Amino acid sequence: MPNSIDMHNIIRYYDGLLDKNGNDGQAVGWRNAESQERKFFEVTQIFAHEKQPFTVYDVGCGLGHLRDFLRENNHFARYYGCDINPRMVERARQRNLELAVECRDILLSPPKRRYDYVLASGTFNLRMNAPKRAWKEYVQHMLRALYGIARRGMAVDFLSTFAKGQESQEYHQDPSEILAFVQRSFSTLAEIRHSLSPGHFAVFAYRSLPLKSISRLRGPSLKSRSMTDSLGMKAP
Repeated sequence: MPNSIDMHNIIRYYDGLLDKNGNDGQAVGWRNAESQERKFFEVTQIFAHEKQPFTVYDVGCGLGHLRDFLRENNHFARYYGCDINPRMVERARQRNLELAVECRDILLSPPKRRYDYVLASGTFNLRMNAPKRAWKEYVQHMLRALYGIARRGMAVDFLSTFAKGQESQEYHQDPSEILAFVQRSFSTLAEIRHSLSPGHFAVFAYRSLPLKSISRLRGPSLKSRSMTDSLGMKAP
């Protein structure tokens, strides 16, 4: 991890949100419940085709709200999660004693097991005072780590550089650039998914393509699918 990134500063920020907002989505930085669920819907499309039980590892799990979403929308998913913030993990366990979450920094201590799908939703949207270049490098290290523990695929969402009303503490990623990085570094089977939320997108990276994806992606190269959305939004 770049030395110029103070993760404790980010942890303290989310501790403040937790104290202020309790257990709802605003405690983990989402604008409202609708925005949170919309982002969950988008990243979980990577396994929408699954018809048998599979595992999901939620990196930056916060309070474990993704598990709540999956229980209502995908009963095949078996949820696990991690977060670097010990208070978030403690509060998540208080919300649900059966929640399988742990306090872990996957760069310093990767999990020993692998999971079918590894997700990170909203995890990289806030860089606080970290320099943009350092945060970009951190994101790249994290993407490699996420893919490394995924058996079938990885889905990560970002605020786009094409978003309007960008704030100084946010991190906005260029869609074409991140797709090129993923394809060059660890998976040519990757694509950009443009969001229903303007100024937001997700990148999917697969170990192998499911049949539905093969038919959908036949024709233009995956890289050519990185056409970006010029609309924008202010916040995740």
